[in-house]
Amino acid sequence: MSDKTSKFLNAIKEYSEKERRSVMDEARANKEEAVKKAEIQGKADADRYVKKLLSSSTSKVTSEYAVKNLEAQGKIFKKRGEMTDEIFRRAEEKLLDFAGSPEYKDKLLSYAEEIAQLFTTESCVISLKPADMGFADEIKSVFNSDTEIKEDVTIRLGGLRAYCPAKKIVADNTLDSKLEEEKKRFVNSADLKL
Repeated sequence: MSDKTSKFLNAIKEYSEKERRSVMDEARANKEEAVKKAEIQGKADADRYVKKLLSSSTSKVTSEYAVKNLEAQGKIFKKRGEMTDEIFRRAEEKLLDFAGSPEYKDKLLSYAEEIAQLFTTESCVISLKPADMGFADEIKSVFNSDTEIKEDVTIRLGGLRAYCPAKKIVADNTLDSKLEEEKKRFVNSADLKL
């Protein structure tokens, strides 16, 4: 991996970590505020109901408090989801910018070389996003002569995917899959659960 790519990926990871901490801090604050409001409202409701219907009010207040608490948690969950989506929308924009930069071609060729090591003698089918088809000849030169290059509209951000029919193996070195893996790691490690 080149220093530029390493720095770029580290920058994305640092950005993700910074955003994760921000999401967590805001989520904790939102949750605490929502819980405090729900507790205050629940206590006020409880006092009112206890005075009116001492014997039957306990279950009713508990039920209403639970509903309000669930509503508050739902709002927090929705906000966390929106924040996560925004973080990765921005990361996607940065990857699209990178895919339009002069450094991208070198990265794309290094991805091709990594995959070519898996398929040294076998023919394979290489998939590229439509905008990367201009690099097809250079990428094909990294593989053996039976390699086919095809356009794949499912690759939106960049990189390449290879399929070897003889080995029945798919090697995915797309920016799309790398971003998706990072998002999964972020969601799992960000403790975005209530």
